[in-house]
Amino acid sequence: MIDWIEQHSTLLQTAVSLATLLVWIFYAQLLFQNYRRVRRPKIVINQMLGNSENARFLISNMSQEAIHIETVVMCLGGGENRVCQLVTDADPDDGTRQNEQNDQNKKTALSARLDEVTLQGPLPSGRCIELGAMQRLLRRFDHATRRDYEDAVACNPVRNGEDCRVEIIVIGVYSSEKGVIGASRSFIYDRNGQLRPEEVQTTQHTGFFARRRMARLHSRYI
Repeated sequence: MIDWIEQHSTLLQTAVSLATLLVWIFYAQLLFQNYRRVRRPKIVINQMLGNSENARFLISNMSQEAIHIETVVMCLGGGENRVCQLVTDADPDDGTRQNEQNDQNKKTALSARLDEVTLQGPLPSGRCIELGAMQRLLRRFDHATRRDYEDAVACNPVRNGEDCRVEIIVIGVYSSEKGVIGASRSFIYDRNGQLRPEEVQTTQHTGFFARRRMARLHSRYI
């Protein structure tokens, strides 16, 4: 046995060196994957509180660091019929009109609690923020376009008998990285008046070309 080892010492040394190299590569890959996991931003967009038009959308920051939300866009339809609307801030025309005194109190409260009137700002790691109810977000389109949305973009599937595609896009800034990152998730508002996710997971737009698309979209709503 000793003679065999002496005869093949060079081969054994090469095999040991190769095995050691493979072990180092394995641990280096683990360290790199852990580094990417820590540095990679992740935004989750969820539907909660049922499947009707009263369902609400929730934006969560599952990254290791805070994300500064810049813009939230909601799009209806697809192709040439696709229409997008900025929903970062609360709709000033939403709700019933109150008397002047109540309106003044409301303005004072809104000034004190900006998080109640806008989604823009830092979202700490592990925290979430509510985007709003489906029906209220749809009314935003009517206010913005001055049209009846039942006849305009066909997002009344119960009446029109056609499913409506709803996409939520979140654009933000993560840590010290240059440029913006984004996340999106699509939902189907079907002819039975039920809202369901079209995709199992939220799509993360963190690659080079994806971030350029997010930057172009963000520039449209600055």
